[in-house]
Amino acid sequence: MNRTPRTTRRKQTAIGAALAGVAVLGMFATAHTANAAPAPAHTVATAHLARTANTPYVINHFGEENADKGRAERSPKNLVLSEFTSINGLNWQQWGAKKAVGTGKVTGTWCLDTCLDKPLKATVTLSDPKTVNGKKVFSTFTLKLAGNPGTYDSEDLRGKRPLATS
Repeated sequence: MNRTPRTTRRKQTAIGAALAGVAVLGMFATAHTANAAPAPAHTVATAHLARTANTPYVINHFGEENADKGRAERSPKNLVLSEFTSINGLNWQQWGAKKAVGTGKVTGTWCLDTCLDKPLKATVTLSDPKTVNGKKVFSTFTLKLAGNPGTYDSEDLRGKRPLATS
């Protein structure tokens, strides 16, 4: 009888739980966005968002159709940053070869009791592009809440955090 080592089984369980969390957050974000007012049109200068073959993508797990495998996108309107955090209504000020910077409204499992109906304003910076499966993608994000957002205990709010790259 084939037995899977206990540590391998734990890793598989942890990965499965993380993917389930991404799927749940994606479904929540989709439902939340469907009930929200339409986002304003982009008002970004196109010079900062010039696309070349070298311009990275971000792997986005937003929406039910992308929850499992993700989708390579540039300048998405809504973005799942981690299994705990999502940012919506993004307005990108920069999307370049080294980094992308945008503002939007963030929600996460770490603030659902306070930010479900009133998402927090934030700036997200995507950085550290890497080539994955022949496509250049951003591999980290930094999230900074605007104004006086209160105190939240979330790893996603501390320094650079990894982004899904596949």
